[in-house]
Parts: sequence; C-alpha cells; structure tokens
Amino acid sequence: MKALIDADIVAYRVACTLQEDDAEDFVYARAEDLVDQILVNTEATEYRLFLTGKDNFRYTIYPEYKAHRPKEKPFWLESIRQYLIATFNAEVIDGMEADDALGLNQTDDTIICSIDKDLLMIPGKHFNFVKDEFYDITEFEGLKHFYKQCLMGDRSDNIKGIEKIGTKKAEKLLAECETEKHLFDAVRNAYGNDDEFKMNAQVLWIKQKGKEDWLDAYIKLCTE
Repeated sequence: MKALIDADIVAYRVACTLQEDDAEDFVYARAEDLVDQILVNTEATEYRLFLTGKDNFRYTIYPEYKAHRPKEKPFWLESIRQYLIATFNAEVIDGMEADDALGLNQTDDTIICSIDKDLLMIPGKHFNFVKDEFYDITEFEGLKHFYKQCLMGDRSDNIKGIEKIGTKKAEKLLAECETEKHLFDAVRNAYGNDDEFKMNAQVLWIKQKGKEDWLDAYIKLCTE
C-alpha cells in the first residue's frame, strides 16, 4: 500500500502548534513524527507527499477563491515545507493544488491521508490522521459528496454555493438520486444559473485520473 500524504495539512498543523522561539530540531522532529505516525497507522510500504505550489488554476476561474484567509502564515510553515521536501522528497505541485495531485494518483493500491473533507469526492481508500479513521469511498459516494458541496459551497475556501442550503437541505435534495445524471440535474435545477453552477463546480472539483476537467462532465451530462 502506498500512502498519498497531504503535506499541506501536515506542515500547517505542525506549524500552528509551535512558538517562534522553538528549537529547529524540535520543530522538524514534530513534522517527522507526524509523517511517521501516518505511515505506521496505514501500514504503508511506500509514500508520496504533495505540497501546493504556485499558479493554482482556481484563481483564474474565481479570483475570490480563499480571499478571506489570513495573509499571515504560521512562523515555521515555510521551514517545515522545506524540511518535508528535503527529508521526504515532498513534491511541490504548480498550476493546481496538492489535493489534485492526491486525486490524480489515487489507485486501488493507494490511500489518501488527509483531514480535508473535500477529498472524500475521490473514490478509494482514505485515512483521516487526526481522527484516526479509515474510509472506503465508492465512485457514487464520491460524486454525491461533490454535488453536495456544490449546493452548500465551502466557507473555508470562500465558495458561496446556494443561499440557505446547508447540510440537511443538500442531503434532502440529493436523497433520491441514483445516478450522476440525477445528481447533476438536481443541483443544476437548484442553482437556476448555469454560470454560477459551472464556476463553483470547476473550483470545487478535485482532479482525478481520466476526469481532470469537470467541464467535460458538464458538457456530457447536459446532452444526456
């Protein structure tokens, strides 16, 4: 089993627990301990770590993406990122996000290791290394999670979704859906605005092997 590790989360969580005057050795030991813990808990024999780089395509589609996030980063964040690159060969992903690299590399023999709920749209094995919980997501469960996110939006990323639709309303709207076409039609009708739907869906969609661009699915589903 190969662990696909969300190194953005690893670096950020560790950095947030540290003080500026912490010793460098202590800082790097905390980061290494978290990665080691993930590998032990998943019983992985191989691993790949991914970090988000520059030029994320989502900002081109929606310039206000993550606009409300604080500009100031934890003091040790960049140092930990560099340590993960040097020690674990973490891969810096430009043009998209680490999440997309996780999705594109997910196979029957990998497990995505993250706490990011958005990644639950990716079929296959998942490990939440904070809750110490494992999930096995089917293709339809992943699609349903994605379309539910389209309805609700994502406040942490400044994606608004549809006003007054939260978890319960979204689940109710999709409860009877049995195919992706049903999910697509339910969400499209709820939006009543294709431009808004397409923008949010493209930003929320995490790339997967063979399904890199959600607009391809949009065009196909519109003609079915």
